[in-house]
Amino acid sequence: MFQFLNFFNALTWPIFESIVMLIWFRTLMGHHHFSRRMFLSTMCLLYVINIVGNGFESPLLRASVASTLSILVLLLMGWQQNIVRSKRVILLYAIVSSLLSYWVINFEMTMITLVNVPFVVKTSLDFLANVIALVVAFTVSRVKYSWLTEKFLERHTTQLHLLIFGSLFLRVLNDFLAYLFAVQQFSGSLWWDFLLLMLILVIIFVPVISNQHELLQDRINAHDVEITATQNYAQQLEAKYSEYRFFRHDYQNILASLEYGIQSENMSDIKHTYYSVIQKSNTILPDAQLLNLKNIIDTTLRSAILVKNQLAIEKSLAFTVDCSQPFKVKSFENDLTFYRVIGILLDNAIEAAEKTAEKVVTVLMTDCEEIVIINSCTQAVDLTKITDLEYTTKENHSGFGLYFVKQYIKQHENIELTTMIEKNHFIQKLTLGAEIR
Repeated sequence: MFQFLNFFNALTWPIFESIVMLIWFRTLMGHHHFSRRMFLSTMCLLYVINIVGNGFESPLLRASVASTLSILVLLLMGWQQNIVRSKRVILLYAIVSSLLSYWVINFEMTMITLVNVPFVVKTSLDFLANVIALVVAFTVSRVKYSWLTEKFLERHTTQLHLLIFGSLFLRVLNDFLAYLFAVQQFSGSLWWDFLLLMLILVIIFVPVISNQHELLQDRINAHDVEITATQNYAQQLEAKYSEYRFFRHDYQNILASLEYGIQSENMSDIKHTYYSVIQKSNTILPDAQLLNLKNIIDTTLRSAILVKNQLAIEKSLAFTVDCSQPFKVKSFENDLTFYRVIGILLDNAIEAAEKTAEKVVTVLMTDCEEIVIINSCTQAVDLTKITDLEYTTKENHSGFGLYFVKQYIKQHENIELTTMIEKNHFIQKLTLGAEIR
């Protein structure tokens, strides 16, 4: 019985640790969906690492080798999968994942040192602790929240470096205490276990909270921009209305002149009225082309288009919206990231059209829940690479925009993006509520 329990514990412990570590890593990296092959191969590699690490006679090697190699495996997997661009961010969450995967086990072992329990009970508690660690990791992974704050951490490198050094310090200290525990110079401490958990949560939530603060500030600024764009558009409408009022007044005078010329059968007056007034009016008539926004039910989408229209006006572009049927973004109206995707596509269209002689951007919204963005373009674009990470045809650009769009669409089964080029026009069609593949 003793040998069976010992063998069972040695066999299952590394499996639980590997799965728990992978779940935590996936959660912290923004719920990235690893392929089944990648997940299984990484789990097997972590399992082998844990088995080999437990085979060392030296307690110091046994405490440090497995955790260090596991962190390197997670770092390599995250980099190969192109989850994020920054290796430092991947390293941070790999270290945190390793700390979280061991915490429940460390806590259970500390509790056991406080009371004397039979070996059978201890082995059962070890197995139960692994099960609890798995359940906790899986439960947290079900929370639909994107923990990944890569762009924030890249903007705040000092904070990122402090978090990495802090997590490395905790990892080294935890391994050292595990070594002392193995040589019976440290019996475990509940205070340390809870302090470690609090410090891990600080490492996770400090950038999350800071990022949310910046996002809130950005939304406030974006709201101010939307209000400004709306006010400018209202002023444009008022200016058009005033122009039409003046033209209506002039038009009445023109009709009166024509009527007098016709009644008096004075052809010279009629010709004078036509050539000097009516013909010239073709060049001074106010442009009646305004955005067709009345059928866009979604106010957030309408505001986003108004903002981009204002940007297009500043760049002297012809920006038109064709929406003949009531249009509402049913499945995405509460998803702010969706509107960011629309903004990225419109920004790219405006930047590309600005470099052309035609300078045209057109937005079509159809009743079959499609948003089509068409812009004039000049240079040939490799459609197979435009969504690749860091690929860009523009100077001083990161190439992250369309990659972000690609990742967003991969995570949503009810949206599809089709990209094509026809006769010097770049076309991107978003199909919403699509039955994808």
